Amino acid sequence: STTCEEVVGQEAIAQTLVNAISSGRIAHAYLFTGTRGVGKTTMARILARAMNCLASEAPTPTPCGTCDACVRIARGEDIDVIEIDGASNRGIDEIRELRANAIYRPARCRYKVYYIDEVHQITRDAFNALLKTLEEPPEHVKFIFATTEADKLPATILSRCQRFDFRNIPTRLIADHLKAICRKEKVQVDDDALFRVARAGAGSMRDALSLLDQLLAAGAGRVCDADVLRVLGTPPDERMLALARAVADADPAAALNELAAVLDAGVPLPSAAGALGELFRDMMLAATCGADSPLIEVPEARRKDLGELAGRFSTPALVHAVAVLQVAAREVRGSSVARGLLEAALVRLAQAEKFVDPASLIERLEAIESGSPAGGEKKKPPLGAPGAAEPAPAPPAERPPPGPIRWEAE
Repeated sequence: STTCEEVVGQEAIAQTLVNAISSGRIAHAYLFTGTRGVGKTTMARILARAMNCLASEAPTPTPCGTCDACVRIARGEDIDVIEIDGASNRGIDEIRELRANAIYRPARCRYKVYYIDEVHQITRDAFNALLKTLEEPPEHVKFIFATTEADKLPATILSRCQRFDFRNIPTRLIADHLKAICRKEKVQVDDDALFRVARAGAGSMRDALSLLDQLLAAGAGRVCDADVLRVLGTPPDERMLALARAVADADPAAALNELAAVLDAGVPLPSAAGALGELFRDMMLAATCGADSPLIEVPEARRKDLGELAGRFSTPALVHAVAVLQVAAREVRGSSVARGLLEAALVRLAQAEKFVDPASLIERLEAIESGSPAGGEKKKPPLGAPGAAEPAPAPPAERPPPGPIRWEAE
């Protein structure tokens, strides 16, 4: 990426930085926080180039990307843009060295930029040593901090930085970016495969790109959905849909046979449990928001089948299934009877009507205690409705016995 706007999924941050550079209101310290692979380092390098592009006489929101400074900053090799790993340079001695070098002007750029990645791993003494420089930095020095755990930073550091929270990148944007890369590299990849890669990235562009590189390295000229399933170790959609149909048919034997076929194909048990939980979540969203909802991150060809299958369940049943499968997915990890736990969850879902949950049982007991009609009894029509019996007249209220007579002095 050459400009801030090219960082995928961070449009609000990009616009703010562009406005700051255009107006000359560049802060002396920035804090970029967010999960891995969402563009923090990329944005930091673009910001450093925008401040130091040699093709412009002043900081510019559109660095050329071709001058010597831009090229070296993009590679992380420029002598005036110092990239520091906070995990391996976390002590007070390293920060003292940084302070000692910060007083010297940059060799050729306008600003000397210190970019500290994973800054939360710096020790408290090191933060205290950095604080004075951060409070009153030289005019030629700018700081850019990046972290995945901003809550671990001291408040004194946070209050002296402009903070930008990088959000997870939506799956659709990741898929579109991967498709553009494949088109540029003239690589043939199926759209469904790209979408699955993007979803496996879980909001991280870097993770999705790493997976795509792995697929291309092992590919034979074209990457299809089956290749992605094999690398990820996840079950095919057809198998998961067949398993969910067996649950909808209240056929636990068929559901267990489908699960056995998935596991016999080499799919790890935790992956099968996670995929099943995601399927029922998607069906819950389809039942409540519609199959076309953007909340459902599935290929377009799968939405129709998902909507039809969701129509065979009630919404409470889908909510219950998501809860049961979430517990099962958590418990199968590291359990010596992991397969039995998942099988028990499937049987419970397939025969849900035979299992009474505690909430409905308590409701029935309270109904019996209060004398109101229970679940299977016929309810009486409300008063005033056709066929409702007239209320019996209330018995006359008894007068309370007279209390003791009190004499009060006049």
